[in-house]
Amino acid sequence: MSKETLHLMLKLNPEELDTQVALQCAPLLTGMKISNLLTVGRSKRAAVLELFKDTAVSCCILYESSEKTTFLLYIRQGLEAYLARPEVKGLMERFGYRGWDLEKILSLVSIKYEEHMEDRAGFPHEIGLLLGYPAKDVTGFIENNGKNFLYIGYWKVYSDLPECKRIFQAYSHAREHIIHMISCGMKIDAILRIHNLKQYKSMTI
Repeated sequence: MSKETLHLMLKLNPEELDTQVALQCAPLLTGMKISNLLTVGRSKRAAVLELFKDTAVSCCILYESSEKTTFLLYIRQGLEAYLARPEVKGLMERFGYRGWDLEKILSLVSIKYEEHMEDRAGFPHEIGLLLGYPAKDVTGFIENNGKNFLYIGYWKVYSDLPECKRIFQAYSHAREHIIHMISCGMKIDAILRIHNLKQYKSMTI
């Protein structure tokens, strides 16, 4: 991140929802990424759902505590296409999701993530696939218990390092781009419109 962007970021109000969405979900907002996690104060739950209503970005509540709400924000068409890739579909089937539609997958993942957050179960690694991580990297993470990675960026890399570095750089550029837009007073609604994410019907789970 450039010094200029860092300076702009430090001037943003971290309590504002637009700031939180911008900092956590920039690659999704620009259409570069099919999904992102977003964690906000529980009091902002309704505002998040309203923000993405009638947009290309759908919302799934993964977990809610007394203080925080964690969403999986995703572009439905992109996520469904990614999960249909042979290598991703095969790994999802290994996790027990055979022939399931997206709603059913997200419903079970939410239950499993809640169990993990409450220390009743291990981490559901299928979340990596729902975030668009390469299947080989998800497999590598599992087989190596999160160790012996080639590189760590937006996820731990176990294969095709040059391509992953290219993706990480693109995501970082997207974050700087969104920070500049928010710093100029632009709202998330306008950013979605600019990046053509306003014309689709969203879904809430």
